Amino acid sequence: MRRKYSPEIFVEQFPLVKLFLYHITYFREIKKTHNSLQLKSVFWTYTINSHLLQAAVTWCMVFGAEGCNQTHWKKISEKGCEHLQSSFRSKLQKATGLSFDEWNGYWSEMTTFRNKYVAHRELNYDKPVPDFSNAITVALFYDQWIREIIAPDFLEEPPLEEFLIKLKSSVAPLIEKL
Repeated sequence: MRRKYSPEIFVEQFPLVKLFLYHITYFREIKKTHNSLQLKSVFWTYTINSHLLQAAVTWCMVFGAEGCNQTHWKKISEKGCEHLQSSFRSKLQKATGLSFDEWNGYWSEMTTFRNKYVAHRELNYDKPVPDFSNAITVALFYDQWIREIIAPDFLEEPPLEEFLIKLKSSVAPLIEKL
């Protein structure tokens, strides 16, 4: 039986999506505590910012520009699998509630942030940091979508939505101790 996906790509791609969720969760949870305690700490500011920047990088590895990026979501299938790409796009639109134009705008905002501020530094870059809420929704959607794509193969770990809930609950007490 011929697979409709590339296991070699999947084993790199899926962990990047999960890594994105680690970084964005750490960013949000540490920042929330940092703000509530009204800390003025360079160490924590840089730590918080590092998680945000790494979240942008890892998200873009899978959902950013496809070009030479071998871990982009489109690369999960062999050439000629346009139905997988259209499936992803139509289901993504339903999952995020974003129209095609709104998705393109959001995608552009995320990739521009990564390209002009995170990976490279454009002088006088003054755009606001994107809201990563849609990026999280995209990552959780990807998890559902990819599980359908790899069937009858399967993941022996719980869905990323469950992982994210457990991660949040395990991080907060740890941060409070610090």
